[in-house]
Amino acid sequence: MRLVYGVLLSMCMITSIYAYTDYDVDGVEDSIDECPNTPFDILVDERGCEEGTKYVGEFTLFLGTLSAIDRGSENITNLQLFANYRYHDWDISLSAFNDVKNAIENVPNTYYITTGYRFKPSKSLQTKISLGTKQSSAQNDYYITSNIDYSMSEKQNLFLFYSYTIAQDSSTNAYDNFHTLSIGTGRILTDYWYAALSYDFSGASLEGSEDYQALTWSNTIVLNASYFLLATYSYGLSDAASDHTIGIQFGVKFE
Repeated sequence: MRLVYGVLLSMCMITSIYAYTDYDVDGVEDSIDECPNTPFDILVDERGCEEGTKYVGEFTLFLGTLSAIDRGSENITNLQLFANYRYHDWDISLSAFNDVKNAIENVPNTYYITTGYRFKPSKSLQTKISLGTKQSSAQNDYYITSNIDYSMSEKQNLFLFYSYTIAQDSSTNAYDNFHTLSIGTGRILTDYWYAALSYDFSGASLEGSEDYQALTWSNTIVLNASYFLLATYSYGLSDAASDHTIGIQFGVKFE
């Protein structure tokens, strides 16, 4: 279950990857820019698109690995695939969590399907509400999530991610519903580098198990208008968390 918590929290980071940047310098932040790769000399409308053009949405794809390192036990590595389609303030995503190297036998591949809507109450505040399901051969869960982002300045933001999971029992275990929380702050360090520090918590889903707690350092590197790197490091604060968790993902955006 340790890496499963990591997947839920990394989904939070991926879905907010374009916040607080304006790559094409058109005056519309990437978080709300529906055409984030317009030429510098093109006049754009309030959507960030060239005046008179039709918006068809954008598709983002991430591929990478999430590795858990524990003293005295074998390391665990899983492959992550994240695909997202966004149309205006609606989006739908698919995240796959597949075994690459695992010390635990017969761990099923896991898939997350999520759809959400983004609200923008003000220029500095935006929130997103999503519904989703986790599907695997062993167990199916359902969850609701909320992402809140507040811009303190052009370079600094606060963020809160909350998820409530309705856990379904498997053939061998009875699972409890649980909460997942991530709270932190991020800053644009350069034109191409956004870094964030967060405290992550997830309640235990099995009776008698310990809650998951970790500190996470996340980095988004913008390679160009279409390609991104996402690197994360988590330090475990409880026995339910791995001592160290490292994630590396490469992303590409199509529009």
